[in-house]
Amino acid sequence: MTIFRDLFKLSKKLSKALLENKGLRDLEGSDLFSDEAKTHIKQHLSIEAIKENLELLNQIDKEADWKNVAEGISDSGKVKPIKRRSISTFMKVAAVVIPLVSLTYIVLNKGSQSTALEAQPIAITAGTDKSILTLDDGRAIFLNEKKQYENDVVKSDGERLTYTKANTSSKLAFNYLTVPRGGQYQIALSDGTLVWLNADSKLKYPVNFSDDEPRIVELVYGEAYFEVSPSTKHQGNHFKVLTQQQEVDVLGTEFNIKAYNDESYIFTTLVEGHITILIDETLEELIPTEQTQVNLRTNQMTKSIVNVDNHVAWVKGYFNFKDTSLQDIMKVLSRWYDVDISFSSDDLKDVRFSGLLNRKHNINTILNGIKNTQFINAYEIKNKTITIK
Repeated sequence: MTIFRDLFKLSKKLSKALLENKGLRDLEGSDLFSDEAKTHIKQHLSIEAIKENLELLNQIDKEADWKNVAEGISDSGKVKPIKRRSISTFMKVAAVVIPLVSLTYIVLNKGSQSTALEAQPIAITAGTDKSILTLDDGRAIFLNEKKQYENDVVKSDGERLTYTKANTSSKLAFNYLTVPRGGQYQIALSDGTLVWLNADSKLKYPVNFSDDEPRIVELVYGEAYFEVSPSTKHQGNHFKVLTQQQEVDVLGTEFNIKAYNDESYIFTTLVEGHITILIDETLEELIPTEQTQVNLRTNQMTKSIVNVDNHVAWVKGYFNFKDTSLQDIMKVLSRWYDVDISFSSDDLKDVRFSGLLNRKHNINTILNGIKNTQFINAYEIKNKTITIK
């Protein structure tokens, strides 16, 4: 049990003892505080101190404050109804808890005497624009929304890399753009093709494309959305995307490829235009709203009609889940929020959920949105690990 749980457990006992006019034996017997700290707590639990706390609490417009909180919660989450309790009882308990919790500072700042808490909790925030640009000479440039970068062929404004087409042909030089967990980034290739890279993704591409050869890039792993400059603008040269076991041939179109190393399938979803997908000797053509699924274990490919919005919502800043298992949902969340996910029961992994959620929201808002639909009972966050219960 953590020190914070011990503190709140003790505060609960003390509040009960206070309400029943009993002594503070639990405090005397506690080893959480020094004798000096215990004396300090007793002073704050005196009748005079309680009256002072009550006066402060009475000054709070609880209904108005709750209304403000409710109005601030996103449309994707539901506000739980408040269970009414006796206000006087609430205030008495709060009068105990407030000073006691404030004393965690004393406990955690006793220097060498305290070793119960080794590290402060880590804040979990939504992903941001960040990536690592690896140049052809091996240098790594760290990019984020606050940092601009420029050399003779490329520049970054903090959220997008933009390449310029060289006036003279030269030997192909390749760059890599790696987006870590908790990140996203855009890239405009030298031919005008736009690529959006999702969290935990890596793209290999030439600084400049050859004028007389297909324009080839490689999605090493991860997820990318392509808006391809049409071949008619490039002497008929096709655009090709290589992944682990497939080759996508493009004339000019928009599509999404999801090819993570920790997943068993590659998903390719066509939004506009026309593409072909080659797996071994199997060639499949796609028209808009069609998706292929390639089983990486068997190399078998299947095709189906899908709602493309569900698969490309991330480009517009949303999670759009449609009858998706919690296991798959948590994989998506773990990459975007850079957290680890565990389940208290394997049965929870197969629970299915549908919902549209904003990627800018913090992880608690997202999880509460799922929790309020009764699909999960609870969740627990410890540092950067989330346990679904």
